[in-house]
Amino acid sequence: MEASDGTRLAYEVEGQGPPLVLHLGAGCDSRLWRAAGYVKPLAHSYSCILFDHRGHGLSDNPRGAVNYHLDRLTADVVELLDLLGFASTAFWGYSSGISPGVRLAERFPDRVWALVASGSVGPPDTPEDLAAWSASSAAEFREHGWDKLIARFEAQEPEPIPEWMTASIRETDVGQFIDLIESYVDWHWEEWDALPALKAPVLFLTGELEDEDDDVGRIIKTMRHGELLRMAGFGHINAFLNTATVLPRVQSFLAAHTPRL
Repeated sequence: MEASDGTRLAYEVEGQGPPLVLHLGAGCDSRLWRAAGYVKPLAHSYSCILFDHRGHGLSDNPRGAVNYHLDRLTADVVELLDLLGFASTAFWGYSSGISPGVRLAERFPDRVWALVASGSVGPPDTPEDLAAWSASSAAEFREHGWDKLIARFEAQEPEPIPEWMTASIRETDVGQFIDLIESYVDWHWEEWDALPALKAPVLFLTGELEDEDDDVGRIIKTMRHGELLRMAGFGHINAFLNTATVLPRVQSFLAAHTPRL
């Protein structure tokens, strides 16, 4: 598809049934959903929309922070749903892919009937702290590419991260992640503030080691309908790849909230 700003975005639909958008974060591409073992079982019940969001996989890779602003990422999802003729969808976002899902559910509540979030969220920083973090992080990625981030992920996990996973991250252009990081200061928005007001039910899938203070547990208590699967002994990456635990919970959650036609 071609987004309204001219960016070409790749997607694939597998399966039949109510739509389910599968949206990744800053690294890898939509093939990760297959590699992790999620697509085949989910496609029995849902139209799985595997989306290479901008800067990833077969999609265009425009430069500049404005191209990765949250509202631009969210608009891409809306335009994709319009193209496919889906009035509403479930949305599963991993890592920074959580943000456009929450924003979509906030701005267009009738278009999201369930939200699955693989990862964690925490209380917002002050604007000054966010600006300082954005500048220092962008500088780190310019100098070291993905190396330091991958090293932090590896240090977080008691068990090794699969080599194919780190290889997939390294294959992704780090420039789009730098653009995303630099766009944060202009979002003026936080998941932490938006989640309590969401109409859609939300399931968080969070590794204990990526959320040691249980911030997700705290925000869940403020939400209209929030659930949490907190996985002991897992960090950010291996929690997502813990298919044997995650998949049954996601299937149960989606089945409980799928609209009745």
